[in-house]
Amino acid sequence: MHKLIKEGTVRTGLTQGIEYNGWTIISKKAHICNSTEMDNLQKDLGIPPPEMVFGNNIVTLSKGNQTILSFNARDALAQVEHNDKNIKVAYAAEWARNSTRSDVKDVVKPYDWTYSTTYKGTGDGFEEAEEPGVDVARLQQQEPILFYDEVILYEDELADNGTTLISIRLRVMPSCFLILHRMFLRVDNVLFRINDTRIYHEFGSPYVVREYTSREDRFQTVFNNLPAAKSDVSLLGDPNWVGSKLPPPKTFTRERFVL
Repeated sequence: MHKLIKEGTVRTGLTQGIEYNGWTIISKKAHICNSTEMDNLQKDLGIPPPEMVFGNNIVTLSKGNQTILSFNARDALAQVEHNDKNIKVAYAAEWARNSTRSDVKDVVKPYDWTYSTTYKGTGDGFEEAEEPGVDVARLQQQEPILFYDEVILYEDELADNGTTLISIRLRVMPSCFLILHRMFLRVDNVLFRINDTRIYHEFGSPYVVREYTSREDRFQTVFNNLPAAKSDVSLLGDPNWVGSKLPPPKTFTRERFVL
């Protein structure tokens, strides 16, 4: 038997989750960060935060009394590239060349202004592993969904020249669970990038699997895959559609946490 958790409201802070087979998976969603919280983030991280940060949103994965992994905006932003040498983001110059907006052309920022992150969650104890990995075949089987939720950590419109979105999807079935942490980046006329972290566990198995992939391609290459009429450009903002058009990962890692 499983127990569903639901406390509070979106306005006051909503906690949802499930207790099942000794596991507790929790998502907490609250209001967007206010000006004071944004100022504190900037002081803490050393870079201006994205336009919309849900700093009080968090996902936690626990086994018994042990927290295996958690996800939050602050730790994701801490992995945005920046340092004291003011190294520019690799795509900033190309972005500026392709932009028609003077305010973008004139901006030089000493950090990755796309807010790209290689964040894979907060937690220790994962070690490199070869097999087994995420059982895609099992995930494609028809099973009841005991719990599902989606949480946003942060989002930015990149000065109206694209978007960065960090989101988490949780799905718990009778036989297993999957957590997908996704960074979706679209920089108009430059590139698409998707960094995915999948956390997978089959109930009863002695480990939790974590797989990380990074895929990207030029904007025009993906754009050319739109339907012939090129009328439904909204597809360019759909991470699932864009993901189906990207090439195989340029980066892939597999780890596991032994229980």
